[in-house]
Order: sequence, then C-alpha cells, then structure tokens
Amino acid sequence: MKYAKRAYELSRPLQVNKISLGGMQDHIVASELERQELTKRFSFVDLPRLEAFLTVERAEGHMFSVKGRISADVVQSCVVTLEPVPVTLNETIDVLFAPAHLIKKDNGTEELVDIDPPEPIKGGTIDLGELVAQHLFVALDLYPRKKEAVFEGVKVENMVAEGKNPFKSLKKTLESSGKTNR
Repeated sequence: MKYAKRAYELSRPLQVNKISLGGMQDHIVASELERQELTKRFSFVDLPRLEAFLTVERAEGHMFSVKGRISADVVQSCVVTLEPVPVTLNETIDVLFAPAHLIKKDNGTEELVDIDPPEPIKGGTIDLGELVAQHLFVALDLYPRKKEAVFEGVKVENMVAEGKNPFKSLKKTLESSGKTNR
C-alpha cells in the first residue's frame, strides 16, 4: 500500500475516502530508521521489532473502526539500575475514528458522555502508524524495573549526621552569582 507524506516517526496516513465498503487490512512493519526515531521519541534503549496487523472498516455515522494487534520487542532502562529491560509486547487495538465535527466536545456540564469518545479524523486521514506508535507507548510500563532491582532510597540521616548539606554547593553558586534573596 502506498502512503502519503510522512508526518510522524512511524507514519502511515490512510485517506478515509479510499476505504471500500468491505474495509481493508494492513500489515505495518516499522523500518530500522522508523524504529530508531521511535527509540529517541520514547527514550527506549532499543526497539528491535515493531509490527501491527490492522483491519479498518466503515462504521455507522461516517465513522471508521480500526482493530488489530501490535507486536513489538522493546528494550527500556531499569529505573533503579539503568540496566536494559527487554519486553515483548502483544497488544490489541480497538479504536473508533469520526470526523472532528461529529465528536461531542466536553462543555463542562455533568452529563453522561462516552468514556472513550472517537478519535478525530484529521484532514480526511487516519494515520495508522501514529496510532500504532501511541498504543505501543501507552502499553509499556512507564517505570520498568529489572526483577532483582531493589531501590534502597537515599540515606539523608547519614548526610546530616556527617555534617554534609546537599544544598551547600547550590547556596555557594547562588551567592557567587548574586541570586540569593538575602
């Protein structure tokens, strides 16, 4: 399938007017360059593999349903040891898209609204690649930790007992620059 100009690191814009009544299927495989760019964007250590199998179908009221599965191998940094934490991800996608003018806006009143309203179709286009990238990030642990990693905390009592002040050098810097309030 041919795609229009790239807008994101993993961009697969699909014009909704080209989706037939029977829908369409797409298999997205991120290239090495796209994986490198997503690695930078999401601060991963590495993203050796990312692919998605998606089905796009017309839904009622000018809406479109995107369903499928994301599969990826991701390497993140442990928040305790900074060592690599490899993760294999298999997630489902089930998102509804609608023209922006049909999506109800939250006007601040307390009325029942859809818990998960449709995503807006922008410029007659759904970017399947960006959808995959966002779902990849949301599915991952924001604070990955190696199984054996233990955070022991900062021992402030010892610093105080030893007469060390963690803010002493900051105070000197501020005083020398004349930026203190005293």
